[in-house]
Amino acid sequence: DRTGDEIHTSMKAGPFLPKAEIKQQPWIKAYEDNNVDCGFMAELSGKGQIGKGMWAAPDNMKQMLKEKIGHPMSGANTAWVPSPTAATLHAMHYHRCNVQERQAELRGRPRANVEDILTVPLLKRKLDSDEVREELKNNAQGLLGYMVRWVQMGVGCSKVPDANEVQLMEDRATLRISSQHIANWLHHKIVSKEEVMKALKDMAAVVDRQNANDPSYKPMAPHCNGLEFQAACDIVFKGQDIPNGYTEGLLTDFRRAYKAKFPA
Repeated sequence: DRTGDEIHTSMKAGPFLPKAEIKQQPWIKAYEDNNVDCGFMAELSGKGQIGKGMWAAPDNMKQMLKEKIGHPMSGANTAWVPSPTAATLHAMHYHRCNVQERQAELRGRPRANVEDILTVPLLKRKLDSDEVREELKNNAQGLLGYMVRWVQMGVGCSKVPDANEVQLMEDRATLRISSQHIANWLHHKIVSKEEVMKALKDMAAVVDRQNANDPSYKPMAPHCNGLEFQAACDIVFKGQDIPNGYTEGLLTDFRRAYKAKFPA
C-alpha cells in the first residue's frame, strides 16, 4: 500500500521510476527502518508485534528461504507469508536470528532519516522504447489478471501468473500500484492512451490463455468490451480522480454489475 499511496500522492510531481526500481530507492528503506524505530519507541519489544510485508512469489520457496531472513534481521518479529508451507519455512529464520538480541543491537542506530522518507522516487533518466513497452505490458497483464478474478469470480487475493508465467500474489494493493503507475505515466506522457489501450487488449488475450482451463471463464478478447475489461480501463484512465487511488469502490461496483448481468 505504501508504494501505491506514494504514486497517487505525488502523481503530478513527475513520472515515477519503473516499479522494480522504486523499491530500490532510499525512501523505502527509510520507511521500513522508521517503522521499526517507532516500534522501539512504543516499547513493543517483547510485548507486541513489529511486522514486515508479504513474500509475493508463493511458488518460489527457495528464494524466500534465502531472502526473508532479512525481516527478523531488520528488527521485525512477525511477517506476512503466502501459505502454510511458507510459514513453516519462515519459522526457521527465527531460529537462526534471535530477534530480541537483534532489536537490542538496532536500538543504538541513528533514527531513520525523514528526508529520505520524503524523497519521491521519480524518473531521472530517459527510458528507451523497450523499457516502456515492457513495463506497460507487465502492469497491464497483472492488472487484468487480478481484475478477471475479482469481477468474474469474486476472488480477491490469489496467485496470478504474470506475463512471464511466474505465479505472483496479487491483491488490491498490487492492483493499486499497477493502475496508479500507468496513470502516472499517462499524465506525464511517457505513454499515450492509445499505447495503454493496445497493451490492455494484447494482455487480455494473454490472460484469456492463462485462464483457458477454467470452464467457467469468459474470455475478454477479441472484443474486449466486457465488464472486467471496462473495469481495468476505468481504474487506469480515471486513476487520478479515484480518491487516494483506492480500488475497493470500483471493484465492488463492477462485481455487482457482473452478478446482476450473469446471475448464478
